[in-house]
Amino acid sequence: MQISVTSRLCGIVLLGMIGSAHAQLEVTSSKDDCSQVEPLRKAGNLGEARNKAVACIDQLNQELQASTVKSFPTDVAGWKRGTIEQNQALGVNNVSSTYVKNNHTVTVSLTGGNKGAGSVGGLLTGIAKFGVKSTGKQIKVAGLPGSVQADGSVMVTLEDGSLLGFTCPDFRTADDALTGFGDLINAFPVADINKRLK
Repeated sequence: MQISVTSRLCGIVLLGMIGSAHAQLEVTSSKDDCSQVEPLRKAGNLGEARNKAVACIDQLNQELQASTVKSFPTDVAGWKRGTIEQNQALGVNNVSSTYVKNNHTVTVSLTGGNKGAGSVGGLLTGIAKFGVKSTGKQIKVAGLPGSVQADGSVMVTLEDGSLLGFTCPDFRTADDALTGFGDLINAFPVADINKRLK
């Protein structure tokens, strides 16, 4: 009988420990992070509010990137899209795909940094933006500044500082590039992508 009482006491203590351990474990979704920032700030819990704000920004960046992927159409002016690739490194987001027409393959890539003065992505994008404006044959695409480089690559600067690039090894001069895949650039939804990102 004494063993039974001891077992019960151990069981009660064990359940109490499990219960208190379970109370510390909280499962939340990142979608809650954005709505929790302001209440935490008002409550004076600034550290936790900052952490939720960072998590909220990460979530928004992921949603924005997913939305941008949808802007790469499957067919543009007869050019057929291949597989879309996405990656992020050092705060720089990159979405790219190939488009094929008449045995020519053009790689279209969207590269941009997370907004913020301190981000590496923002710094790299700023440097690249300056390079686009200062070199190559200057063009406008959907009202946005761009350039065609001597090697035939085309870069368009979006309003948030992101760069939309078009490259094809088959066209190695600026004039050949505009003739060879200018129809793709002209029909690509540059204005829509720009609007999503700004």
